[in-house]
Amino acid sequence: MSSIAGRSVVSILTGEWPMWILMALSVFAITLIVERFIYFRRNRFDVGKGFVRFRELVAANNIDELKRYAQNQVNPMGRLFGMLANNLHLSGDELSDLAYSAILDEKLLMERFLGGIGTMANVATLVGLLGTVWGLIMAFNKVYTAAGSGGAKVVAGGIAVALLATLVGLFVGILSLTFFNYYNKKASDQAAGLESLMEKTVVFLERLKMKGQVTMAAPAAKPEPKPAPKVEKTEEEAVWRF
Repeated sequence: MSSIAGRSVVSILTGEWPMWILMALSVFAITLIVERFIYFRRNRFDVGKGFVRFRELVAANNIDELKRYAQNQVNPMGRLFGMLANNLHLSGDELSDLAYSAILDEKLLMERFLGGIGTMANVATLVGLLGTVWGLIMAFNKVYTAAGSGGAKVVAGGIAVALLATLVGLFVGILSLTFFNYYNKKASDQAAGLESLMEKTVVFLERLKMKGQVTMAAPAAKPEPKPAPKVEKTEEEAVWRF
């Protein structure tokens, strides 16, 4: 369908200001959708496999290998393992609190830009409705100026703008809403998976510590600098000089 009511689709899309807004919103929404797709694809992780590997390395007391494994896992799970490996000297409660705060930070990264996608779902639909009203106003204005001498062709152009604006607005709105719900669910699932992984790893670490199979001392504190030796002033130096 290259034309509507005698007007090409391209001329309608480029000739009316509501359509310009809709085009800008569609580009913005697609940009955010693609960005989130790239993020979730790069940050994929398998909680089950990760916990099995973590358990093997910790049970063997191979903390250095655990740190290397965490660095190679460029995802939220790897960053969580790295934080745990660097803080094994903490108690279970302290480790849980630290891990939970790290998970909250990861969840913020997962939900980044989702508000923008959800906003596009609402705004695009409303702008499509605005374009519909604008097209109807154009159609009635042409009927008025034609003074009864016109037919269906007089209002066809305005109706075409109204319908195309509705179509584009609904398309962008449905697309944005679909991906918003999908990414929101994916972020919630990954955050829940990290919380479950954190609880299992902390319990596992506490049991091994109780058995004495995992030992890790707290990082050595930096030695305090020695105070500079005091130089006693002579009686002559202590006297005020004017």
